[in-house]
Amino acid sequence: MSYAIFQYVAIALILAWSLWFAARRLFPRSYRAAQAKFARRLAASPNATLQALGTRLTPHQVAGGTGCGSGGGCSSCGACAPTMSRPDDARPIVFHPRARS
Repeated sequence: MSYAIFQYVAIALILAWSLWFAARRLFPRSYRAAQAKFARRLAASPNATLQALGTRLTPHQVAGGTGCGSGGGCSSCGACAPTMSRPDDARPIVFHPRARS
């Protein structure tokens, strides 16, 4: 009986971890927004321990007001790779139909 309970708890923990990981990787902006909202609620609590935890959980970009969520758009922080520019001597490819013999 206790093995079944352990198995259910282990599966629930693995599922929760995989959902957390997927949310961080696939939806970074939504994840940071939810994390910032949760951190603000903790920081507003009267308990000093929860306030410290809320300050610690605040995402770095939200805390500093910089990064992709600052309203400057992507690559406004300068940390992203530069955009690819088109070379001046580039010519479009033109396909010609085959000549029938």
